[in-house]
Amino acid sequence: MRVKMNVKDLKEITNLLLTLVSEAKFEMSAEGMSVKAVDPAHVAMIVLEVTKDAFLEYEAEDEELGVDLDKVKDILKLASSGDLVEISKDGNRLTFLIGNLTRSMPLIDTSALSVPKVPNLVLPAKVVVPVDEFAHGIKAAESISDNITLRITPSEFEMFTQGDEDSARLSIPKDMLREISCEEPVKSMYPVDYLLKLVKAMESADYLIIYLGTDYPIKIEFDIAAGKGKGYYLLAPRIEGE
Repeated sequence: MRVKMNVKDLKEITNLLLTLVSEAKFEMSAEGMSVKAVDPAHVAMIVLEVTKDAFLEYEAEDEELGVDLDKVKDILKLASSGDLVEISKDGNRLTFLIGNLTRSMPLIDTSALSVPKVPNLVLPAKVVVPVDEFAHGIKAAESISDNITLRITPSEFEMFTQGDEDSARLSIPKDMLREISCEEPVKSMYPVDYLLKLVKAMESADYLIIYLGTDYPIKIEFDIAAGKGKGYYLLAPRIEGE
């Protein structure tokens, strides 16, 4: 296996996975790369799919790579955002070439890394919202409460949080949304910290596609690798009274 890609794209992939796990199993094929991970508490899952077009060079066959993400992050700290990184596999090691610098690290035994099964969720409401607006709502909630309620109605998308004394609400009307699909109002409450880590790790996405149902997991779809890959994020709800 030998691939080459922009450091910025690899940093984004690494940082998104690090929101949930420190080790991950990458599934390589001739068509591209995919990785699925679930956090230790089984509250959230992330799926990243990157086609070979996202790479400047791509030579790979069907195989699995167990990767220590913290080590990859440390290696990428040695690069600037405009650099290219070449990654090759030699036996049980990965070698990173950044400019004139070569760094090598051992692979992890993939038998110790489980790949979660992605649930087939059919959720009744959908909204396409700018990342900046969504991040604004999450950051407003951060200092108020551990939880945030998301609500979709036929006419708006709303983010609301209530603390002991303070509250915050972000409402985006239908005409300011790229898309909204909702027959009946739905709402669910989610942990703020998971969503905050997610939006902080994003680099490529301009919009989020959010699927929601009342007291169901949220599904968020977004672009990665400068639009040449896709990310999917599932987060379990907090049921009021828990």
